[in-house]
Amino acid sequence: ALTGATWTCTAAGGAVCPAPSGTGAIAALVDLPVGGSVTFSATGTVAADATGSLTNTAGVVVGSGITDPVPGNNSATDTDTLTPTADLVITKTDGLTDAVPGTVITYSIVATNTGPSTVTGASVVDTLPAGLVGATWSCTADPGSACPASGSGGINASVTLAPGGTATFTLTATIAASATGTLSNTATIAAPGGVSDPTPANNTATDTTDLVPTADLSVTKDDGSTVEIPGTGVLYTIVVRNDGPSDAPGVSVTDLMPPVLNTVNWACSASAGSACGTAAGTGDIVTTVDLLAGG
Repeated sequence: ALTGATWTCTAAGGAVCPAPSGTGAIAALVDLPVGGSVTFSATGTVAADATGSLTNTAGVVVGSGITDPVPGNNSATDTDTLTPTADLVITKTDGLTDAVPGTVITYSIVATNTGPSTVTGASVVDTLPAGLVGATWSCTADPGSACPASGSGGINASVTLAPGGTATFTLTATIAASATGTLSNTATIAAPGGVSDPTPANNTATDTTDLVPTADLSVTKDDGSTVEIPGTGVLYTIVVRNDGPSDAPGVSVTDLMPPVLNTVNWACSASAGSACGTAAGTGDIVTTVDLLAGG
């Protein structure tokens, strides 16, 4: 669990070091007169993915022909509890300031570990608001890091992030055609148990997009004939259509009848998801359609 070790040695009281410095583990012959000492200072990097505890033992053995009457103090062990620490960061954006209900929107959610320790089992969560439907997502991770390849709906994923590593989620969904106001979407990242995150304030990211409903309305009117006979009945079909992409509530429909038409009666029917408002009437058509769904 220790890498890149280097050491130095200083002697006192007539003792002699093997060398002033070296690399890797220590395996040295030293000369120690009575009262003399040598002091090794060893420095190494704890592996970023190390867990549990770090135990390191040093030993000394007398040379041939010499008796050590107290061998029990010829080794020393240092044990440190390892506390993985990682600053986890999450960002989220759709790259938009406004969007149209009924269209597709794509978010980029990036989970980053700025280190210093590796994190295994960090939780990335994005619970989607009601205004997003049909969501799917994919994920790619840097070498040394890992994340699930894909999924559907909101994100609830476990990721492994090496120091400096990222996992990038790309989430695509359709904004509900009936959505209004603003679309607010929040993603979070959380360290697993046993891992300390010194900066929890950057563990949440929210993207807010203004919604601009847009609906292409059209109307057609036809009696199915080019010639009418005075004194007979005529039947008009008036179709009010919303080609979307957004829903259109409260649509005003007006048809003022010419004087040659009398005893006018009309009725309204709506396709699934839409609503007429007033089902029937007489005379001029001056009404409000409660809802024209996109399409």
